[in-house]
This record gives sequence, structure tokens and C-alpha cells, in this order.
Amino acid sequence: MEIVTQADKTSRTSTAKSWLAVLALAAGIFGLLYAVAKFTAEPMARWFYRWDDDWTGISLALLSVLILALTILLAAVVAHGFRRQRIERKALILGSWVLYLPAFVGDLFAVGGLSYLMLYPAAGGGLMSAAASLLIRNDAMVESDWRNWIAIGRVGHGAVDRPDNGAWQIAPLLIVAVGLAITIVGFVQVFKAHREKRLQTDGMYATLRHPQHLGIALWTFGLALAASTTAAYMTWFTMLYLYILLAFWEEKGLSQHFGGSYDGYRRSTPFMIPFVNIGLPLPESRWWRVAAFAGYYFAGLAILCLIMMAIGVDANLYA
Repeated sequence: MEIVTQADKTSRTSTAKSWLAVLALAAGIFGLLYAVAKFTAEPMARWFYRWDDDWTGISLALLSVLILALTILLAAVVAHGFRRQRIERKALILGSWVLYLPAFVGDLFAVGGLSYLMLYPAAGGGLMSAAASLLIRNDAMVESDWRNWIAIGRVGHGAVDRPDNGAWQIAPLLIVAVGLAITIVGFVQVFKAHREKRLQTDGMYATLRHPQHLGIALWTFGLALAASTTAAYMTWFTMLYLYILLAFWEEKGLSQHFGGSYDGYRRSTPFMIPFVNIGLPLPESRWWRVAAFAGYYFAGLAILCLIMMAIGVDANLYA
């Protein structure tokens, strides 16, 4: 017979309250996103179509410069904020966000029902889409060409010409709202524990070790789903994988700082998916471990590409 202590009851209550807070906050965020998407899409559409082709090109070029400036600014801010951290943490955080920010801007247009404003070649795929487009040697749209497939591919049969293309969608907004709510609640809980100089193991952290990473994975996936370009999904997966590597790096430091208490918590608590405590096998040797991480990334990316190919990819001609 299982004996439930008062500490167990308190922990379960804290966990339940945390997830209820996530649901309440997600509902509020969704309502805000719904209002913004519904009431700004049509005015922005009228503004966009008021420009002629020349001015549209100029405005998009200026917006591209703005994206680049924001990327550099973000890199500088993060570098300053983490200047006392080890180089591994800086590289993982900077690398993931510098890669993701150009895609983030295009995906924001898409989740707001303005996918026709996604920039070409950064059509929701950011640097990954731009890099693939630079390798295209002519303007021919060759569906079997992997460069075009990455640079301008949009996932789904009839994706480019379908009637709802560019329309505001419920599913991406819901995923973004839930992801942001998990990220915010997780940050509040771990920040409080950090100020009290203790290990956070209750609340959301009783069901998974990295709720903030899960939240980031969800809201960035929601944006990728709104854009639904091949490069958007590939960029999302790459950023997610960098955050998984960051989680491994953070756990090494937590184990050194808290010792056996964190090791026991790590063994009993799922990594990033609630109630699913599984992990990929990793060798002990440092270089074999690096090789395993690289292998898992390319294997995961290949599986993602196969899934997109099975769904179907059309040429995205937004310019």
C-alpha cells in the first residue's frame, strides 16, 4: 500500500496549480493573439497591396535590413547578459537565436494571417532558406532540386494555391499560446528558486526537468506551423536541437553544484516531455558523445524531411 506523506500532497498540489496557471495564462495569450490576428490582418493587407512592385521591393529590402540589425542587436544583448558564463552556454544560446530570429520575423507575419508578407528568400525559413537560395543557379523552379525544395518549398499538397493560404489559423495560435505560457510559468518558478539558492523540483519541475525548453519548442513550432515552409520546420528543428544540447550542458553544471540531490531528481523526472521518462543512449567518451549528438541531429533532420516529403511540398512563389 502506498503511503502518501504531507510533502507528497503539497508537491502534487503545487504541480496541479502550476499547470492550471499555464492553462489560464495560455487562454489569455490566445485571446490576445486572436484579437491581434483578426483585427490587424485586413488593414495590413490593404496597406501592402497599395504599394506598387517597386516600392514593395524597397520596403521588403528595408525590412530585411531591419531583421539583420535586430539579429546583431540580439546577439550583442545576449553576449552582454551572459558574459560571465562559459563559452559553451554563450555559443548555444547565441547560435540558436541568431539562426532563428530572421525566421521568427517571417513566421510572425504568417501566424497573423499575413503569410504573403513573408520575405523571399527568408520566407519563414530565415538563414537556412536564404543559404539554399544562394545556391540556386537560375530562376527555374525545379521541384526535384533540393535547393529549391529548401529555399521556397511550402509543406502540403496545394499549399501555395489553397483557398486558406495566408489566412489566420487557430492551431498555430493555440500552440504558440500554450508554449509561451509554459515558458513564462517555468521561468517564474526557476527564477524564484534561483533567488532562494535552492534546487527547483516542485511545481512544473515535478513533471519535467526543462519546462522552459518545452515552452520554447512549442511556441516556435506554432510559428513554423503557421508558415509551413520546409526551411521553417528545418530551422525550428535545428533550434530545438541546440536547446536540447543546452539542457545537457546545464544539467552537467547542476549535478556539479547540487550533487546527489540533483542526480536523484534527474533519474526520477522526465527530461522535456511530461510523464515520459526516456532518453537516447550516449557513450561515455567525449568524442564519441559528440559524434552521437551529430548523428542524432542528422537522423532527426532526415526523418523530418521524409515526413514533409510524405505530406507533399509545393513551390512557394512569394517574392
